Amino acid sequence: MPLLCISLLALLLLPLSRSCDSKRPHQEVRDDYSIIIQTDITNANRSIATLLHNSSCPALKQKQHLCMSDNVQVVVSTLHLLTCKMKNLNISQTNGLTTSVLNSIRCPCLEKPTKEPNVRSKRRTATRQRRNKQKIKKKETKKLCRAEAILSAMTNCYQMLNTILIDT
Repeated sequence: MPLLCISLLALLLLPLSRSCDSKRPHQEVRDDYSIIIQTDITNANRSIATLLHNSSCPALKQKQHLCMSDNVQVVVSTLHLLTCKMKNLNISQTNGLTTSVLNSIRCPCLEKPTKEPNVRSKRRTATRQRRNKQKIKKKETKKLCRAEAILSAMTNCYQMLNTILIDT
């Protein structure tokens, strides 16, 4: 019985933790895009493209969240989700952008729980260090590619928001 209660409680609270109920007028969110965020997205795109200039991005296995709704609240929620994913990538080139978007929609991201530090053996060989450097570079490239895809989706969301709100 306690397991059922916990499961039910988790199901009730899950939608609250995944979305944002911003009370900010959507027109203001749209205006922030044209004044601030569009420039931040352009700058982040340039910085990431510069870092990826000799690399090719593999097809991403993760499902990308796209704005496909005519509902403004759904578009803003998708923007929030994408921004939090971007923030979790922890790429310095996108820090200004994530701050701008979160301030614009007035919704914070939920913090990820911190992990306990790993304690490893001090013994390392040169081969292992080279292999680790290669893995780190590959991982960074993958993060940059993911960021590039998120930036594209965010741009799409803002364009969708502009289209929806043009009639109002």
